Amino acid sequence: MTKNTRDLVVAEAKRLFFQFGFRRITMDEIAANLRMSKKTLYTLFPSKKDLVRAVVRAIMKPNLEKIRTVTERSDTIAEFIAGVIGVFHGLSADISEPMVGDMRMMPEIWREVEEQRLKAISHVKEVLEKGKRTGEVRPDLNVDLFLRIFIQIINRIANPAMMMELNLKPTELAEQIFGIFFHGIVNSERRPGGAS
Repeated sequence: MTKNTRDLVVAEAKRLFFQFGFRRITMDEIAANLRMSKKTLYTLFPSKKDLVRAVVRAIMKPNLEKIRTVTERSDTIAEFIAGVIGVFHGLSADISEPMVGDMRMMPEIWREVEEQRLKAISHVKEVLEKGKRTGEVRPDLNVDLFLRIFIQIINRIANPAMMMELNLKPTELAEQIFGIFFHGIVNSERRPGGAS
């Protein structure tokens, strides 16, 4: 089996999962859509969870790379926040409401999403340290404490159950969290319009 075949399976599964969620699509349907034997499909992915995991990784990897790029190219906290929210907008094209709903029933998959999210959050530290050096971030901010609080908030709020409860899309939730949380760390003198 070539990597290309594996990539084709992941792409088709991603398309079907986006439309119908993870639970409603069977391995039989994926194999039939690809005109592939179930045996071949199970050789590539021994279980449906393995395939779901591969789809989630295929979604997360390029988005983590985009966040890394945003981190490197952002000169200000505002640019970083706008860039990260832009990544979340793009992520909305890859993750649908049925997928988010089904992740509630797949805690092991959600744990993997959280692990990837922690990697993304590690870039926030770089931005905050840079902001302290430039004077954009309060000089007395304990970055490690800030990140621990931020990670707890992300883990408690940015999850499928809360998104459904609040009736927010991932993009909307990201905008709210970043907007509320980061506004408090920016020096009032550096905000547009001066002190508030």
